[in-house]
Amino acid sequence: MASVKSVNITNLDASPSVMIDSNNSSSPIMVWHDTYEASSLGSGSDITIGRIPAGASIHDVILKCDALGGSSTLKVGDSGDDDRYLAAVGTWNAAGQVQSMLGGSTAANTAVAGLGYKVSSATDLKITTGGAAITGTIYFWVYYSI
Repeated sequence: MASVKSVNITNLDASPSVMIDSNNSSSPIMVWHDTYEASSLGSGSDITIGRIPAGASIHDVILKCDALGGSSTLKVGDSGDDDRYLAAVGTWNAAGQVQSMLGGSTAANTAVAGLGYKVSSATDLKITTGGAAITGTIYFWVYYSI
């Protein structure tokens, strides 16, 4: 059996110790929450739904939605990568479906590039619609530290 250490524990145990990014060890978690009410919003539209300050590290993004319509998909990203936080997930045809970076979802999530991603400047998070027009409420949370 092996005994191994994570990146931050390895850094702390090094001689001399290597400083850990405070976003990973001692910062309080901040939350941005917002909603959007879609009404026949066309496929390929984007919704600016969150603004994260410079230096923030993203820990989770969560979507919870009404039944938005058959064949509809949603993904969450930013200007540098439109699905950095959540890959295209659908179909959002049943009320109460949830998608989370950490907790999984009612559909597979393959976007892991955003876990722990640190933004260098103030960054808008965007939901991009796909597949079909959507109608209904989208609830959004992003958990981050600075």
